[in-house]
Amino acid sequence: MASIEPERNPSLYLLSDHLDAALARGEELLAQDLALDTPDAATLRDWLRQTRDLNGFVSAIRTLEYAITARLLQARKRADDLKRGDSRLKPLVALFVGGTTPLADAVAELGGSDARAFDDADAVPAFLRSRGLLAPDAAGLALVTRLGVDEDYLVAGRIRLGTLLDLAAAFLDALDRLYDLHGDATERVEIAAAHAAHMLGAASAEPSAAN
Repeated sequence: MASIEPERNPSLYLLSDHLDAALARGEELLAQDLALDTPDAATLRDWLRQTRDLNGFVSAIRTLEYAITARLLQARKRADDLKRGDSRLKPLVALFVGGTTPLADAVAELGGSDARAFDDADAVPAFLRSRGLLAPDAAGLALVTRLGVDEDYLVAGRIRLGTLLDLAAAFLDALDRLYDLHGDATERVEIAAAHAAHMLGAASAEPSAAN
């Protein structure tokens, strides 16, 4: 089967979209911030509100972390597909895949017991410690007045957010330089539409083939 020209390969645009989305979710994650009341100033109502706000904060950053992870893992797959048609991509893909390997290794944990750990009272501090938002030796949040995500946030407890974003941005920039991704938006839409039509045609043909 003849290989598709890299610049017309749907995987190129899917890869670009996944990298773009990962960067966008990363920017959202960096914007997450929560101010905490000092213990001596907190009434019962304040404590309940702060608990609700803290749970919302953790839920938001956890959701964004999942989104970044999913997008980057999809980007790894598309990058592997694309490199077969253009040898220039092999060192770039190797760098990207190598840099995101800790994320791939953590997927089983993110979908397993760690996801249910928030049913426990001690789970929020444990999560914050694992992501670098709370000092490892901190007994709890009693002396903490602010929680904020920065580039040292550990995605999946394994790899710095700043490192992941730099890696994704560098890869996306390299793809743009090689293929001028934003040079012809109309052609990009046409390629994506043709690919979608092909996939729909193949899917609709499967039942009749089985019969």
